[in-house]
Amino acid sequence: MEEILTEHSIATVTDAQGTIVYANKKFCDLSKYPEEELLGQNHRILKSDEHDPEFYIDLWKTISSDKIWVGEIKNRAKDGTFYWVKTTIIPVKDSEKSIKYYVVIRTDITKEKQMYEKLLQVEEQLIQQNLSLAAKVALKSSDIVKNERLATIGTMASRIAHDLKNPLTILHTYADMLTPEILSKLDSKDKEKWIRLQNSIFDMHRIIDDVLDFARTSEINKKKASFLSILRLSLNNVRSSYGIVIKQPQNDVVLNCDRRKIEGVMSNLISNAVHALDGQGEIEITLSSDSKNVIIQVKDSGPGIPDENLEKIFEPMFTTKNTGTGLGLVICKSIIEQHGGSISVNNNPTTFTIKLPA
Repeated sequence: MEEILTEHSIATVTDAQGTIVYANKKFCDLSKYPEEELLGQNHRILKSDEHDPEFYIDLWKTISSDKIWVGEIKNRAKDGTFYWVKTTIIPVKDSEKSIKYYVVIRTDITKEKQMYEKLLQVEEQLIQQNLSLAAKVALKSSDIVKNERLATIGTMASRIAHDLKNPLTILHTYADMLTPEILSKLDSKDKEKWIRLQNSIFDMHRIIDDVLDFARTSEINKKKASFLSILRLSLNNVRSSYGIVIKQPQNDVVLNCDRRKIEGVMSNLISNAVHALDGQGEIEITLSSDSKNVIIQVKDSGPGIPDENLEKIFEPMFTTKNTGTGLGLVICKSIIEQHGGSISVNNNPTTFTIKLPA
């Protein structure tokens, strides 16, 4: 029997109390303990803390009841490394039918366990990747539905805007025909009506232009242009008031951009800042750069954007104004991204930051 155990198994034999009385060479090699250090010891010397106390209580209860126990055990070798063994414990009785020995026969399954653990890790990674992919697909599907709806809205709005533009142009032309001589003859109430008419025409033109710009996403035509020259032209499209100070940067940079579109972006951001200030405050436009980007910032001293609106600020149709389409910032974002850049917003103070490739 000893020869069989020695040649073909990783084996030990214990007495009825669990004390090791025999350990073959294969067991010594696996546990890295010499035989003399194992004899007289309990198998607790190999305990790895992988199994809870109930595991060992159940094991001992089984074998002490003269039943064979079969299971998998994780042990700690003398050098601190771990190994797994498929274990069979067989009670052996003496002539008086009392348990005299326990023969423990093992098979090393460490590599199989390691492979199984790797498979579990791969499975978990695949599950996480599938969940992530499913979330992305759901988001893309939602975006596709939203874009289809926006495209339909854009087409309808574009037709309406075109129909409105012609009569609006006629109104604008007739309003401009009032010469200074004629205006000087108007009383204060009529002059106020004329100013309100001009302002309303200006607002309607801006709203219609926003709708048309949203409906037609034309290709950009990049050319080198001075940022300050673009900024000055954009300020011509901003209706400000005497109580608002607009600080322009002292430095300049040459941008490779579609100057008309960047002019529209700046006009929109500055107009929004003017609206936020409500007739009193300061707007500061700064220009800087790093190794990759030209950085343009538009800051205002207004009350700021409510935190719950910050994430929605670039969504189509979202606006906090009483008038407007909620398309201005969407168009700005689209133009900046067409240039390979980005636009973001922060509070304290309200700051729109544009980054364009240097």
